[in-house]
Amino acid sequence: MKRESKLVGKIILANFLEYKVERFIAFVSNIGSSPIYKKLVQDGVIMPKSLAEVIQQDDSATLAKAGVIAKVEGTTGLSLYYTAREFSVEYHVNDEKLTDYLNDLKLGEEERKTIVCLPKKLRRISTRNQIVHRILEKIVEQQRDYFISNNEFYLKPLSQAGLARLISDSDNGNHVGFTIDTSRVSRAIRKLFIITPAKKEVPLSLFFVSKKDMVKRGIKAILNREKKDIGSGRITKPHTDEELSHVIKKEFGLSVTRREVSYCRKELGILPYLERNGYMYHILAANYSRVYPFTARSVEDHAPASPGVYELCVDDSVIEYPTGYCHTFYIGSAKNLRKRLLSHLSSSGKNGGIRQIIQERACVFRYLKVAQRWDYEEKKFYDLFVSTYGDSPQYNYMSPKVCRIQIGPGKGGDRDG
Repeated sequence: MKRESKLVGKIILANFLEYKVERFIAFVSNIGSSPIYKKLVQDGVIMPKSLAEVIQQDDSATLAKAGVIAKVEGTTGLSLYYTAREFSVEYHVNDEKLTDYLNDLKLGEEERKTIVCLPKKLRRISTRNQIVHRILEKIVEQQRDYFISNNEFYLKPLSQAGLARLISDSDNGNHVGFTIDTSRVSRAIRKLFIITPAKKEVPLSLFFVSKKDMVKRGIKAILNREKKDIGSGRITKPHTDEELSHVIKKEFGLSVTRREVSYCRKELGILPYLERNGYMYHILAANYSRVYPFTARSVEDHAPASPGVYELCVDDSVIEYPTGYCHTFYIGSAKNLRKRLLSHLSSSGKNGGIRQIIQERACVFRYLKVAQRWDYEEKKFYDLFVSTYGDSPQYNYMSPKVCRIQIGPGKGGDRDG
């Protein structure tokens, strides 16, 4: 019978922990406004106490109803406050005085029933608030760096089971009358929010992150910065997985292997080092035209009869180079782009590699109009391609030469791209 009663008590507490904030506040407020409760408090039978201070703000009641139950303040020493009295209160009952009350022959039957049930309700409120309070204390303690920095990258890996163990270890020897296990942590934090020192409202679930989650955040942050650094010229190559593991250790204090980085990067859908290598070349190539099918009809329709630089690419796959993968197999320039591109498509084209690949695979072209010194622009693209991918485009058999004087269109002076 005792075991069954204990089980029922656990079930009731489990349900009570899942009460929505509005329902919980109403439950506590209804008890606090009852005449019997006020009488018992006045006579010292019930002694309400506060777990922590309650913030005094005009909008505190609104915040509480929205699920914001607490606030953390401070820059180095952090303090915990509650947004409503209902979240901070715990009750102590003087059992001797309560017994005297119940033995009073003047009590009516209904009043006696109310007094008998009241301690159970107060115990439920106290237990819920103590559980949440211990959870909040440990969250603030464990995620101190986050609260001070206001930066999610300073969160520490923390699981609900891990937090329950930390609370259990710190409560060892302190007989609180209940345990805080993973299930109770999970139930207690649902849809609850806290205000950080930076005035941000964040859900308690934010503070429970796995090591893998933190590694993924680190990878995304580093690779977002990587793009900017390559674009600005601060670095010339993307990070390998091994380099990412070192940066994550240095910046976020997480020891992670190259293999773990590789798994997390793949789950994020981020390409490996070799396939990311090419930012600088793609930045320079951003002004190219759109891509067109490399066929005679398409060239006639889309390629201008004016000078510029062009690029030939495979459309259905990539080509492996020493330090990356790329679609491009040829870079050239000409005084008349249309004429030059058509010459590559003819059976008498001089470049045998181009003739062969366009017969075997679907290919595309794009171009960039350059009114003067188009050979100089071609050399810039070619040199950057080589520095990016470790070799020249597959069918550029020699480095382009730059003429000292280049005659404009219509005045002669073309060269074989």
